[in-house]
Amino acid sequence: MRAMLNERYETQTRAVDAAFIAQSTAMATALTAAERAVATALLSAEKAVAKAEAAADKRFESVNEFRGQLADQAASMITRAEAESRFAAIIDKFDSEAARTAQRLNEINDRMNVAQGLVTGTDKSLTAQRLNVGQLVAVGGVVVAFLGVVAIVLIAVL
Repeated sequence: MRAMLNERYETQTRAVDAAFIAQSTAMATALTAAERAVATALLSAEKAVAKAEAAADKRFESVNEFRGQLADQAASMITRAEAESRFAAIIDKFDSEAARTAQRLNEINDRMNVAQGLVTGTDKSLTAQRLNVGQLVAVGGVVVAFLGVVAIVLIAVL
């Protein structure tokens, strides 16, 4: 029985050793696969970081270029103070021209009033002269008629 127990012990020991070796081999294989996966992931992460840095550099280059364009544009634009002074000068010119135009319109209006007064006065003068001429013609007609009647009476009397 001892031999059987020893044989059984040796069989179980061999089975445990074989299982241990198989387990060790599986663990080594899994560890190697995990190391390779980690190395691959690390390499991929490094590539992704390099690409992200390159993309960020390009973006910052375009941002800096845009800033440069804005700076150039700001340098070529008119300042607020200069624009306000120019607008003030334009408004002053406009106001002086408006005042001058108003003065000219007043002068033209005065001239038109004088001209209208002259026309009205001339019309009234002509109307008065016509009335006077008409009256003179009427008086002359009455005088001629009176002289005609006197002449007829004298001719009839003589």
